[in-house]
Amino acid sequence: MFDTKTHKRIPAGLLFCICAAVGAICFIGIYGVSVLDFTNTGWLFDNDHDLRQHYIGWCHFRTDPWHFPIGLIDSLSFPNSMSVIYTDSIPIFAVLFKIISPYLPQTFQYFGLFGIMSFMLMGGFSSILLRRFINDDFFCAMGSVFYVISAPVIQRMYYHTALSAQWLIIAALVLWVYNSGIASDARRIVYWGLLGFLCVGIHSYFLPMVGIILAAALITQYAEKTRMLLIVSQLAAFCLCGLFNLFILGGFYGDTSPVGFGLGTFGSNLNTFINPWEIGKLLPQLPLQNLFQYEGMAYLGAGILLLYVVVAVGMIFRRIRRIPEEAFHSSKIYGRVTVALVAVSFVVAVIPNISYNETTILWLPLPGIIDNLMGIFRSNGRLIWPAMYVLMTAAISFTAYTFRRYDFVARILVVVALVLQITDMSDAFRARYDLYTSIHPIETLWDDKEAGSFTEGAKEFIFLYQDNDITMQTAYYGYLHNMRQNNFYFARDIDGKVREGIDLYYSELDKGNIRQSAIYIIRDEDYDKDPSYYDSLDARMMRKAGHVMFRADLEVDP
Repeated sequence: MFDTKTHKRIPAGLLFCICAAVGAICFIGIYGVSVLDFTNTGWLFDNDHDLRQHYIGWCHFRTDPWHFPIGLIDSLSFPNSMSVIYTDSIPIFAVLFKIISPYLPQTFQYFGLFGIMSFMLMGGFSSILLRRFINDDFFCAMGSVFYVISAPVIQRMYYHTALSAQWLIIAALVLWVYNSGIASDARRIVYWGLLGFLCVGIHSYFLPMVGIILAAALITQYAEKTRMLLIVSQLAAFCLCGLFNLFILGGFYGDTSPVGFGLGTFGSNLNTFINPWEIGKLLPQLPLQNLFQYEGMAYLGAGILLLYVVVAVGMIFRRIRRIPEEAFHSSKIYGRVTVALVAVSFVVAVIPNISYNETTILWLPLPGIIDNLMGIFRSNGRLIWPAMYVLMTAAISFTAYTFRRYDFVARILVVVALVLQITDMSDAFRARYDLYTSIHPIETLWDDKEAGSFTEGAKEFIFLYQDNDITMQTAYYGYLHNMRQNNFYFARDIDGKVREGIDLYYSELDKGNIRQSAIYIIRDEDYDKDPSYYDSLDARMMRKAGHVMFRADLEVDP
């Protein structure tokens, strides 16, 4: 802890609750209260493509029978099963609410609840993190708001929704910096195991992020002569609990490869800490080498950048006045490991495509084993977040330290910086409030009278192509009418399996066999390539939204 002026302190639990309440207020101020209505689902469907995936994945998961592994979904890629992990539907919530699904209304969503809980936990954990370095609870409470409204959280919430749970990173930092303050060795092991379990239960990309911080904690413990058995036990607990959750949720089920394509496309740009992208408005938006580098967005915000300027000026002033610096209460090992943590987080986020603005400086060739390992987390730009939160913590803590003898100045500075941070991001807040508080009626191409008559009695949709153009709205209609389909948009590629299924369906059609309870879907251009083939089938047809739908003609000639 920094040697700062001591103030009368409130219990840590009370500070956590206060800042959690502040997080809830921030959430409602940005997203409104309508998203908290469990039966309000229009905003989930009539929004981003990925958000629809999350919601519809949950819809089908809740109505499918239980399997083992317990996270499998049958009805979105029939006859292939996929894990709810790959619809990014927040698996731990999906499983918990599936258990009580018979008592829930058909129209039900938990994403509003997840959002406000994430904001609350972010506020609570960040205040405890800052409390490790700052002796002023007011300062800690104000500082926690920077984390709650951090740019990556705002960017991800209700886009890649599960990734907004960045309180997992802060919780890991708390475990690290309070290494010696945890009451028993058993608790350390349990806490790290719980984090490993939660990372997979929310979004597996948090595994490497929290893993980097765990490595920092274990290196610190080793330097402090902690027993090797305890160090190994914590590592084992984290890894085993994460792997166990992956197994029971179906992450290893089937032949789905964990390695994704495109490593180097989804990395972080070297300008990431100062590039407001589409979140901030006070600094100029900098270009990216490619559009997908938004994955590595880690904008610190105008307020945090101001604190860095203030701290730099303060350090220069102290040097000029030859004021001696006071030491940490903790070992210097924390400082060295912190620098290493930031460096590792930064490097793995920017490689192999090391670029600044629109220019690629170096495309770093990677050995095959490293390339495959990183391919599991191909959107490696996200791994910049641990570094970003460490830098944010440093800016706030060093401000308190620099003005430790003039605490009123430090308080004023953090309030001014927070106002600047909110102003910088105000347009992003306003756009989200307007979007999520408006009414979003759900309409699909299957909802009119003609389509309703055409689908009557059908049990499945069969897409005879692999694009994901109308699969989302078809899947939602299928959920409401207890219908399955063979193609959907997942976070991992199963195109080969889907293609095999399509070839099987075509082989049946070649023999004139049309499944009685199925609706087949092709695109207009597919029909136009060989209209005689489809016209020769004993089928009823309907054209809609650039597609031709056909099903077995059940009418009997007199």
